[in-house]
Amino acid sequence: MSNLPNGLDYAQIVDTLSQGVIVIDREMRILLWNYWMEAHSRLTREDVLGKKIGDVFPDLDQKGFFWKVRSVFTLGNFAFFSQGLHSYIFPLAATRYLETSFDKMQQSVILAPLRGPDGQVEYICVSIKDDTDAAIYKERLEQSKQQLEIMSRTDPLTGLVNRRYLFERLQEEVSRHRRSGNPLSLAILDIDFFKHVNDTYGHICGDKVLVQFADLLQSQVRRYDLVGRYGGEEFCVILPGAPLAGAENVMNRFRIYIENTPCLWEEQEIYVTVSAGVASSENLPDVDLDSLLRLADEALLEAKSNGRNQVRTWPLDVKTDPAIALGANDPDVIPDDGTIMDSGPI
Repeated sequence: MSNLPNGLDYAQIVDTLSQGVIVIDREMRILLWNYWMEAHSRLTREDVLGKKIGDVFPDLDQKGFFWKVRSVFTLGNFAFFSQGLHSYIFPLAATRYLETSFDKMQQSVILAPLRGPDGQVEYICVSIKDDTDAAIYKERLEQSKQQLEIMSRTDPLTGLVNRRYLFERLQEEVSRHRRSGNPLSLAILDIDFFKHVNDTYGHICGDKVLVQFADLLQSQVRRYDLVGRYGGEEFCVILPGAPLAGAENVMNRFRIYIENTPCLWEEQEIYVTVSAGVASSENLPDVDLDSLLRLADEALLEAKSNGRNQVRTWPLDVKTDPAIALGANDPDVIPDDGTIMDSGPI
């Protein structure tokens, strides 16, 4: 029923809508094609009316379009295609969007049953809504969330993980050790007399030394070890699966490497040394995050109080055999001949 005056038909009304409207019959022939569809598909009414919609858009079957159309004709229900699940149904260009990764208009589509005089579903109204703006906003929001997540766990100077994320990962590794029984080692490293670098060359130079130190340390551990900035000139390395002797061996190799690798600053070569303390689960009856940190820190203090530029382990009265390499068959480990593995540019 309608109270529209004579001469005003529904086609004029649907042409004013800011979404696409198509009407198809049981033979999939297009009976109505509004102005929005003409503008966005670049196909006029004369191009499509009377044709089967599958001939106009050959890829519709791959989208499950005809399966849902048959469901609407059979059951008389509505059917929906969401943008989040399908991206788009009709391949319409998103040409007006300048900053987007979408080459097609993102759409939500509704299939609505249209009944004849006998109450049977004779036609389907297909309405297409442009959801590209919403999809762009959602994509940018997700990108912002990812960037914030990265920022929340990254040290802004060195690019290493920060103290908070370091502790989260260490707790995860402690839990994994408790389940598997595999060894877990932790090393804390401190650049020796770093204040002297800042006082002599300035804080900008000190920052460069920290960045180079972080890059070198990252390059000298296995890909599944985690290197983080503990604070100031202190760094931590979590070594899953590494026994105490192996972890000490890796730290000693890095200590020698950093001692002989200068940082260039205004045509000057600046050398630094490092002290390190190592603790391992194999010497602890009940491993937890706090105990590993405390004992590695005790070993570090021992290294610093005994002249620096050395690696000490806990228990402090036990000297491990540095000849025992970490994972002799592990290709990511620094080999005994002193070759530096996976060493990237500074």
